[in-house]
Amino acid sequence: MLNLRLDTIDNPRSQRVRTLVNLSRRSFRLKQGLLLVEGPQSCAELLRFYPEAVRDVYLCTDAPCPAIQVARTALGITRWVHPVAPSVMKLFAPSAQGIAATADLSALPSEELPSAEVLKEGAWAVCARVQDPGNLGTIIRIADACGLAGVLALSGCADVSSPKVIRASAGSLFHLLVYSGASFGALAELSEENDGCLVGLSGKATVDLPSFTASNNATTSPLFICLGNEAQGLSSEEITLCNETIAIPMWGRAESLNVATAAAIALHAIATARAH
Repeated sequence: MLNLRLDTIDNPRSQRVRTLVNLSRRSFRLKQGLLLVEGPQSCAELLRFYPEAVRDVYLCTDAPCPAIQVARTALGITRWVHPVAPSVMKLFAPSAQGIAATADLSALPSEELPSAEVLKEGAWAVCARVQDPGNLGTIIRIADACGLAGVLALSGCADVSSPKVIRASAGSLFHLLVYSGASFGALAELSEENDGCLVGLSGKATVDLPSFTASNNATTSPLFICLGNEAQGLSSEEITLCNETIAIPMWGRAESLNVATAAAIALHAIATARAH
């Protein structure tokens, strides 16, 4: 364990702990201007890419080695590395794996849509009403792994500042462009203005993913790969706004795929086609 100079946080009723617990609520995060980041990987990425945004780091007194290593890095950035009793850590960061941190909301992009110049970078994953924080965070991580330019979390999606989204993204949220809040209609207008292509994933589409990746449309820039709501998929209005819809071929008896699973298949296939 590190030799931390600050007192151990062990009072579950303290004002600090109450504040940390309330960061699970979006309204409170916005009021305080703070993110709660859980886990060694996410904290490491935060420290690496946005050290200036870090406020406080919390290290559990029984933290495993990966968390201790991240805390050592944190001590090179801030003196505010607090030891925390395990029972208290569970109250505000139950999935922390020994370490958590707070950071300014400025670590996340604030614009609803990127500029035309940024859009031209390549392919983007678009989430339309993806409401499960775990799914949204996982899609951000997948988009990062596939080398996409970024993710557009449109209105109706889970809040990207949610601790669950950050945790599921495994830190990708801190080095991938992620914009949130725009409407599907606004995206369609921006795409048209910049000669882009909106491609929607739909089980009812007549064009399948392999056929699309073999076409010239797969290499269009900007390209927006649109993923719909977990239960309903893309709405009829959203599909109408797409330039093309594609389906992922399935040969078994499963009716559909989880949206994050569909994202992994589609984004990887399209990224592979663009790389070649």
